[in-house]
Amino acid sequence: MGTIRKNIMLGTAGHVDHGKTALVKLLTGCDTDTLAEERARGLTIDLGFAPCRLPGDRVVGIVDVPGHVDFIRHMVAGAHGIDVVMFVVAADDGVMPQSREHLDILTLMGLRHGLVALTKIDLVDSGRREEVVADVRRLLAGTFLESALICPMSNMTGEGFDQFFDALDGAVDLCEERRCSGLFRAWVADAFTIRGFGTVVTAIPSSGRVRVGDRLRVAPGSGGGHVRRLEVYGEDALEGRAGECVAVNLPELEHGAVKRGMVVTESDAVAPVNMVEGELRLLATVTGQLKDYTPVHLHVGTASVLAHVALLESDELRAGQSRMVQLRLCEPLAIVPGERFVIRCSLPGAGGCGLATIGGGRILGVSNLRLRRRRPWTIETLRARRDAIDDSRRWSEQVLRENARPLSVADWAGLSFRKEAELRADIDALGQDNIVLQTAGGAFVHAECVRQARVQLLAAVEAMHAAQPRRVGFEAAELVEMARTLGGEPGQQLVPPRPGEVQTIRGQRRAVAGNCSLSEDSVIELVLENLVKTEQLERRGALLAKTGWQVQLSPEEEAIAERVASAFKRSALTPPRPEELARTLGLADKRVASAAKLLTEREVLVRVGPGMLFHRDAVATAQDVAVRLFERAGSFSTMEFRDALGVSRKHAVPLLDYLDATRFTVRSGNLRTPGVVARGRLG
Repeated sequence: MGTIRKNIMLGTAGHVDHGKTALVKLLTGCDTDTLAEERARGLTIDLGFAPCRLPGDRVVGIVDVPGHVDFIRHMVAGAHGIDVVMFVVAADDGVMPQSREHLDILTLMGLRHGLVALTKIDLVDSGRREEVVADVRRLLAGTFLESALICPMSNMTGEGFDQFFDALDGAVDLCEERRCSGLFRAWVADAFTIRGFGTVVTAIPSSGRVRVGDRLRVAPGSGGGHVRRLEVYGEDALEGRAGECVAVNLPELEHGAVKRGMVVTESDAVAPVNMVEGELRLLATVTGQLKDYTPVHLHVGTASVLAHVALLESDELRAGQSRMVQLRLCEPLAIVPGERFVIRCSLPGAGGCGLATIGGGRILGVSNLRLRRRRPWTIETLRARRDAIDDSRRWSEQVLRENARPLSVADWAGLSFRKEAELRADIDALGQDNIVLQTAGGAFVHAECVRQARVQLLAAVEAMHAAQPRRVGFEAAELVEMARTLGGEPGQQLVPPRPGEVQTIRGQRRAVAGNCSLSEDSVIELVLENLVKTEQLERRGALLAKTGWQVQLSPEEEAIAERVASAFKRSALTPPRPEELARTLGLADKRVASAAKLLTEREVLVRVGPGMLFHRDAVATAQDVAVRLFERAGSFSTMEFRDALGVSRKHAVPLLDYLDATRFTVRSGNLRTPGVVARGRLG
């Protein structure tokens, strides 16, 4: 049987000089202290990587982290990729400061699997061993390692190693392999050049797969290139997966263009940002309070940058509390939702000196917008993201819900940080459950956004009918404007848009008017069609009205409307202008104009041009004349149409333009030919 690669990463943790590197060497045969300074000082300074063979020809990776307090940033950089931790405590020293801090960091990074190596048992008697085991148990109480096996052993004599190795194998069995879905993305651990090959980047990918020939880019930055060679666990490979230790050869990439803390990725969706949102939990052991806008050292992935913590829910954060925050970075990082982070600082009133790990959490958004505090919709949105972040389908649904505007599959996948093919499978399921709807243009919108738009448009119809009871119905644009005026539910967005507001998202300026779901024509069309289909609204020509709506006119107003309609019918193909008709009928201009508008909405009158109305019978006569001319010659000129009607150009030309607009005729130079409607009449 060949070697089986498991994309699971083991990692060490524990105080300095407790035997982490010696344990890795015992497991792998590799000395991960490769720097000259490390060998000279006998002290691990930076991350070390090695492959580890387990029973059944399985191979996993090991990352060895430094234990000294001065190199905590390197420890966190390694911890982001760990699935199973080997927590090391020396029997002679027992629990030490970095034992506690490393455990806190591992907990904040979301680890769930591990075991304890109680090293250096050859240096103590059985009484001391039992004492340290009891101390370790107290330390682990209430943490993910509370039930972990504690394995006494000696790196020097080998005593207890077999039992430790079996326990490690069991811990790996309990740990599921990492999913390899999503965009390929890897935080850079190291970058160097090899003569004849060029730039090599080492990393533990956070998501996705990379293959020889793939094109990758660096973020932040503009460099990139194609993968010429790959190594996984130190051996040549055609593919590297999330959770494996990979070395990627990118000869087109300048060595100086990439460093630890950057990300190599396949997608432009992974972009550098300066402001991210997340849920921050302060450790229960912290003394003092975290005040709003406190400067901290932020550790995420392999990056370490200065940032300010903007508290979104309160003015301060106390020990053991969790709150939604915005982290405002002093330099951009290519962060995506789902990342775990740790913050370190020296809190006022904490009674200590120097940096210490005080808390951490998970990234929930990369808005790159400066958010205002104490906004309920912001907090609700972040909580919804928190609840959806570990379920790809729920996460994609949440992304669509927040955007409100229709999204193409490509845009939706990019905003979800997913591949289009992976998203399509979830779209089918969400569609079957009527959670997402598709517009006529093929884009997708969340059903809740459509529901909100339905509520607003129905409210707008009611308001318009109440305010203008003499109108037959209203144009869609009028209803939308009224809906925006009335307002409504703001939708699940970090920053609900206001009329005329301009938001900046990843450097792109986007004008927003009112509720996003009512700023998109395709959503409005979808909602209106649904309202008509369900008989809540009815179409009256180009207008919309509540089903069964009856215009409320006084007998006098109805009589005026009948007089105006009769006058237009008598004038046939030479109609008067409304102001001329007002003088003829002895009525006020306003009353005739109101009647003409009503008759137009009833489709008794037809507007064929600015200020020019015809009775519908006259328009029908013009169509009949056009058909007779087509039957005679197949086409006709403006003059021929004018003469056949027996009118002047003043009336003939607007009628022809109307026939063109309604696809009854088609203009071809100076001639008209049959349009689709006329062809139906001609047979």
